Amino acid sequence: MAPYRPETCAYCAAETWCEIRANGRPQCRACKVERFFSHVLYPPLGYKLLGWHREILRDLYGTVQPANGLRRYRHGYVSVAKQNGKSFLFGGLPLYHLLMEDEINPEAYGCAAAKDQAGIVFKAAARLVTANSALRSRFKLLESTKRIVRRDGGGYYAVLSVDGDLQDGIRPSLLLRDEVHRWKTMRAETLYDVVTKGQISRNEPLDLGITTAGAEYESPLWFREYEHSKRILDGTLKSESHYACIYEADSKKLESDPEYWKSREARVAANPSHEDLGGFLKDAAIAGELEKALVQPSERSKYLRYHLNTPLKMQEDPVIDMTKWLACGGGQDLRNWDRYDVDRLIHRWKLAGRRCWVGVDASWTTDLTSVVFIFPPFAGQPGFESQQWTLLPFFWLPQQRVPDLERICRVPLLEWVRQRFIETTPGEIIDQRAVVDRILWGREMFDLQEVSYDRCNFRSEALSLAERGIQMVEVTQTFLFLSYATKFLLGSYVAGTLRHGNHPVMNWMASCLQLQYDHKDNCQPTKPERGKSSKRIDGIQATVTGLVRALVSEEKKVAYTGLRSVG
Repeated sequence: MAPYRPETCAYCAAETWCEIRANGRPQCRACKVERFFSHVLYPPLGYKLLGWHREILRDLYGTVQPANGLRRYRHGYVSVAKQNGKSFLFGGLPLYHLLMEDEINPEAYGCAAAKDQAGIVFKAAARLVTANSALRSRFKLLESTKRIVRRDGGGYYAVLSVDGDLQDGIRPSLLLRDEVHRWKTMRAETLYDVVTKGQISRNEPLDLGITTAGAEYESPLWFREYEHSKRILDGTLKSESHYACIYEADSKKLESDPEYWKSREARVAANPSHEDLGGFLKDAAIAGELEKALVQPSERSKYLRYHLNTPLKMQEDPVIDMTKWLACGGGQDLRNWDRYDVDRLIHRWKLAGRRCWVGVDASWTTDLTSVVFIFPPFAGQPGFESQQWTLLPFFWLPQQRVPDLERICRVPLLEWVRQRFIETTPGEIIDQRAVVDRILWGREMFDLQEVSYDRCNFRSEALSLAERGIQMVEVTQTFLFLSYATKFLLGSYVAGTLRHGNHPVMNWMASCLQLQYDHKDNCQPTKPERGKSSKRIDGIQATVTGLVRALVSEEKKVAYTGLRSVG
């Protein structure tokens, strides 16, 4: 850091680390990058630096460690709605990094999930070079290989993609990861590991993820970065080295005000290049996309995601409205618990000794096994009444299959296991004895009435439980037997007569739910295709199976046939 010293910047008057320019004037690192963009890069193309451009550049390059003047931020996450011109902002970063940063033999890389996407930032950078005679004298463009190299051999910018060849041994001083929400595969995770670990030997590396909002379970890599950045922004997590910048519509207003998503206010919040903020993006253009969403409800999720930069709960328009589902926590939010403590939840909800039914959806390897205890509304001592149906779910996976299934399902299964939201059994198949033990535990803890189950994968266990005095009922998994319970579940969460504590595994499965219908408007959950789909609905399936018998007892008004009692 010899070129920099504590000084007062001649351009912004900040007392920070500055370099002394040829004219003798001190210049801080924030002004250095801003003036490079506004005085060198953009003028030949007639572009101007917008307010949000300026803020990000000054934050990333001008926020330094007081002790030594090194850049503070080594990682960054920037999220903005589509068509805000982020490519030309980030297309200039490798050029600045190669020419202006004090790094020996700098290597800058642009990475994306596909070759075409990886080329977008390169094209922006190449256009900035081509339009500027001073830059043309310093850089050589290699269009065929998508590389920009310094003519003196002192550094280069190259493009990598998930679907290309992965390269060990690279040492990025600058890493630009474009549209992170599309980094979905195991190869994407591998590329991320390779390029970020290669930065360890650099003095001032910068790893920057740039993206539009994704779907919650579409890309675990994106979702981790988004959640981490949100926690930094809301102050619940402090990080000295991670920079976060997210332009999105207000999530609380989206939930509380049904008209907010249509508003100009929401459009301005998610689009920093909006004309109201002095940018080039006309409100009428975004409003035109809104009109499509109003005419075609199926377009709403796309509008929310691409133009309001709002993360989706799943890739498809869901059967379950997750905003309303998440409101059914029953005064508890298990997502905020470091470890799942079922005894603590039972105590808070006063469930001990209460009448309940159980639904079982069993599997061996590719799905989760789920047991859901279902409690109808109950009355009791003052303050202990509940007008809601209560769900208390449990899940199992085979221990050796968890890493593979996490890659397939694209959700944090390992973390959920660590937090005890999922139990594991040794080996590569689920040991159903753990499931039997949980049901026997439930008999001791609650007033257990019946256990409903699908004959697949659980018939021998059902016979064993029946021999121990538990009433077991086999429920045929067809429209005739499941439709009423399915519709009851869908109606109860909308009406607010359901509570589930926001168990994260159950929330995920609720977001995955899709239905199938017969010609009589009966419906039932449809199971995702095993081995191919990332979705799972085992907890919802177990709930519906259990509700079949619970509703018969509680409502006394639905006559079911085809239910086989065992025991």
